Amino acid sequence: MTLDVALTPAQRATNLLITRTLDDLYWVMSYSRWKDERYWPQFRDALKREHPSLTDDGLMKAREFNIQRYYYQGIGRFEADAVMARGLADLAALASLIPRQGYVHGDRPTAIDAGIYGFVANIYFYEIDTPLKYFVVSHDGLVQHCRSIHTAVSM
Repeated sequence: MTLDVALTPAQRATNLLITRTLDDLYWVMSYSRWKDERYWPQFRDALKREHPSLTDDGLMKAREFNIQRYYYQGIGRFEADAVMARGLADLAALASLIPRQGYVHGDRPTAIDAGIYGFVANIYFYEIDTPLKYFVVSHDGLVQHCRSIHTAVSM
């Protein structure tokens, strides 16, 4: 039995829309870490703390590679503030769909809750102070959802 076996067609459609929103949020999160000059130093330093074997040269090569990916994907053609605005809009949409108690489709988590958790936790638990993190921290529903899934998978 899968997590989504009991979902209605409307709930499955909602999941598709959320998945597409998460895809957009992925690019914003990545851009904010690798390309945005405001947050790159925090990200670089966090990577170096977590992975002491990383070299400055290796990190710069990875950064250049990612910046090229953003250009070809399209998000790299936007100004940094416009990219962040996209991510904040994505998070606002997610926040409006997550109830203060429970999960997106009711009392039990489904696969979409796990997907949302993957992104929100990556923002919430990672020590980089970006507008994305400030948004998550300031929305109790997102924090509660994140902590609830985190507790469930940490048992």
